[in-house]
Amino acid sequence: MKNLSPSKIIYACLTHVDLICNFPSYVKTIHMGTSQKVGQLNIKNLSPEWDLYHSIIGGTAGSFALKYLLTNSAEDYTHVGICQYRKFLTHKKIGLQAANYQVMDVVRNDKINSYDLENILLPLHSDFMVTKPGLFSINNINYGYLYQYKDVHFVEDFLRFTAIAVEEGALDKNEVCNFFDEKIFIPGGIELGVMPKEFWLKNISMLEVIVRRCINEYPYRREGSQARTWSFCCERLGSYFLIKEFRSKEIKQFDWVESNTGFLNLIVENDDGHYVPGV
Repeated sequence: MKNLSPSKIIYACLTHVDLICNFPSYVKTIHMGTSQKVGQLNIKNLSPEWDLYHSIIGGTAGSFALKYLLTNSAEDYTHVGICQYRKFLTHKKIGLQAANYQVMDVVRNDKINSYDLENILLPLHSDFMVTKPGLFSINNINYGYLYQYKDVHFVEDFLRFTAIAVEEGALDKNEVCNFFDEKIFIPGGIELGVMPKEFWLKNISMLEVIVRRCINEYPYRREGSQARTWSFCCERLGSYFLIKEFRSKEIKQFDWVESNTGFLNLIVENDDGHYVPGV
């Protein structure tokens, strides 16, 4: 493909806080939580349903709001782009690798505006620009999604989410074992980066149906950093959607990595160099 024009992409930055850098003018900011103010693009106006559940699913609520912004737009968009208030993808390396996260770079907020974000937020020669894949490794052994999830979250949530995904047709029953055992992980899934509009709409709609059922059928809330349980599940199924798409088109194993991935950047305030999960 030719270089993607900003006029052909609906690009949104999802945030629940005041932005700490200036993204290009073609990036629309969708405000959530307490950052919502009159005169802005607010989730409570785009999607009141998901505004109510922002505290449970975090940025995923903004992804669903972006879907409604896109489907109600008269513009002839061909692609969708998503970044977050402190995470964004570029087609060139601008940061330093995080000390504790192999597929993330850190960039100081006082240096952000020195880069040509207008151009480097867009893919160069592909329809996709998503996060470079990583592996879930413990003692040099690679583990799948299910094994990793049970180590860091509540495994029963992932099992419930997957069961609903099968019931809703997002996963075939014969795929479940492959999904659970998938070892390649694309951080952010379909909620970070740039993707073709039709691919994104189809898959984000699937996630929305699943999450709505999860919330209705399992109306509990985890505490602290575990509160966004359904968002963690969406990230893994979104990653699986991407991997399936890339594998269906690749000629050689992992050919898709170089052409369809970019550099994941985390905005930081100092030179500590560590990734610290947000709230």
